[in-house]
Amino acid sequence: MKILVTGACGFAGKHVLAELTSAGHEAVGMDVGAAPAQLAPHHFISANITDADAVAGIIANLAPDACLHLAGWSFVGNGNPRTVLDVNLMGTVNLLDAFRNIRSKARILCISSAQVYGMTERTAPIGEEEPLNPGTFYAVSKAAADQLALLYAKEYGLSIMVARPSNHIGPGQSPQFAIPSFARQIKAIRQGAPAVMKVGNLDNHRDFTDVRDVTRAYRLLLEKGHPGKAYNITSGHEMRMGDILNRLCELAGIKPELVRDPSLYRPLDHNPPLNFKRIQEDTGWTPQLSIDRTLRDILDAS
Repeated sequence: MKILVTGACGFAGKHVLAELTSAGHEAVGMDVGAAPAQLAPHHFISANITDADAVAGIIANLAPDACLHLAGWSFVGNGNPRTVLDVNLMGTVNLLDAFRNIRSKARILCISSAQVYGMTERTAPIGEEEPLNPGTFYAVSKAAADQLALLYAKEYGLSIMVARPSNHIGPGQSPQFAIPSFARQIKAIRQGAPAVMKVGNLDNHRDFTDVRDVTRAYRLLLEKGHPGKAYNITSGHEMRMGDILNRLCELAGIKPELVRDPSLYRPLDHNPPLNFKRIQEDTGWTPQLSIDRTLRDILDAS
């Protein structure tokens, strides 16, 4: 398939391009930045997802068979609701309207987030049919785009699916996120900096999936997923942030002093577990990469 990938310059986008290409698809990236190194110039289009006319023109000229919609604000800490909604919600409207009017048979996977379920503690893993309960501006924007995509599938008969991934990590992630920040500090220590690390709340628990497992799930959904459905993507294994940091330090062979930085501290919260039986049944996907493999690769890339 010829697959348009919006947000191609982002953390997941670069891994998606590699995954799609290795599987024999023609991946065409779109983003506001410069073309990723792995893409030839004719396989990249510079455009802003908030520009409806530009998006429609790209769909008309490219005529893609499918689209993986990654473009959007991905940092939960961004607190400007107008900006977040403009990109995450209205950008999705622009894209889906273009496909509805121009390429109505294309397969489309819109990337949502597990954040749409909220942070309420649950006793059992959450399935895709449970009500959404977003608790941040970011989560509200993703929930709105998520529900909009499923409504477009129902109302217009479009082949749209939604993916709701949990936190994903791996080589190439921005150091504004906790684990790559740990890795960068560890690298500095190994290069001679004082053995002191700044940390936030290490008692929160997170379910981290390797970004390469996540992007494989995206590819399989484009190939085999059922239109009109949402799909959870997760490893199914929670870890305490402090335990992840300890493992990173063990792998790096250091024992730093940990200093709490108030600017990094986030209150204790509940990241509810996800049920991912649906994607297993529809595509055969299961996570394959171990947390140690992921952490080693993050250290090597930092």
